[in-house]
Amino acid sequence: MLFWKKKEQKNAEGLAWFSYAVMLPNKHEEEKEITIIGNFIIKNTSGIVLNNPIICIRTTPSQNVRLGGKIGSVSHAALMIDGTNTEAWHYLSDNWKERILETGEHVLKPNNCKYIETDGNLIFSNEIRISTTSEHSFALIEGFFYCDEIKNGFPALNNITINF
Repeated sequence: MLFWKKKEQKNAEGLAWFSYAVMLPNKHEEEKEITIIGNFIIKNTSGIVLNNPIICIRTTPSQNVRLGGKIGSVSHAALMIDGTNTEAWHYLSDNWKERILETGEHVLKPNNCKYIETDGNLIFSNEIRISTTSEHSFALIEGFFYCDEIKNGFPALNNITINF
């Protein structure tokens, strides 16, 4: 007798979170910027591969929060030769500067990573600078993850909130 086992349906799922350190400006420095250095980490917790990963880092307010990291164009070779073992990224749209000013959304795709294996991680190493000289006395940084299997995405487990 043969028993047919129905194939188990596996759901695409994952976790995303910020790991970071905040550096306050020196009281004696002229430049008054708060610097946040850290990582936005995505972990594939599902039993399937997650294809075409995309992240969105949303900064509020959009004007006085600058996002830095290993961001360039897909073909920018100098980014690949810096000696660190971190993924290089590029903006998804050509009008990314306008989008950042309008919505504060930095939509990024890794240059080399096309998928995240089961139990695998993808890391966006970044540096965020917040000007303390604007009329706003706060900053909110939110993270979101998207892929082919999770079209609607999911938010990070934590946000970065700075009040000054």
